[in-house]
Amino acid sequence: MTSTYTKAKPRTRRQLLPMLAMLFAALLFAGVAQAGSHGDEQPEMAKVTPSPMSFPDTVEAFEAQAKEAGWSVLNKNYMSGVLSERGFTLDPVVIIDVCSGEYSARILEEDEFRPVSAFMPCRVSIYQDSQGDVFISRMNVSAFLPMMPDEVAEVMELSSNEVEAIIEQTVAE
Repeated sequence: MTSTYTKAKPRTRRQLLPMLAMLFAALLFAGVAQAGSHGDEQPEMAKVTPSPMSFPDTVEAFEAQAKEAGWSVLNKNYMSGVLSERGFTLDPVVIIDVCSGEYSARILEEDEFRPVSAFMPCRVSIYQDSQGDVFISRMNVSAFLPMMPDEVAEVMELSSNEVEAIIEQTVAE
């Protein structure tokens, strides 16, 4: 009796990456859906603040407030523009990377804290919805603090508090 056994070919990185990306997206989607469905049990993953100003005025005011507070605007990703080049038509969305050297240095100077750099710099999204309303969105840092080492949680909380103050000043204009 002969058996024809063929050994499965090992998967290449090119084959694994899309599978891992789909798995990550599925887990992220499940986490977002779960975060929104548990009410008081689990905080929302993002905070959203309406802006009384137009999209361009909100972006300008946020940048001015960030600079006034001593933060640097490192980058602006106009997502609707990038995606329009790929054939998608979206309402305006800009993701702004802001940084406070004081807080960044406290995390990055310690080798064991450097993995947290994946959450850096602080990101704020300003977007306009299909009704023309403008919003400022950012990560709800307090939802993630219990997962971080105490020293990192302290820095992240201080940093988050400053970003919240910048946003409050932005929408108060």
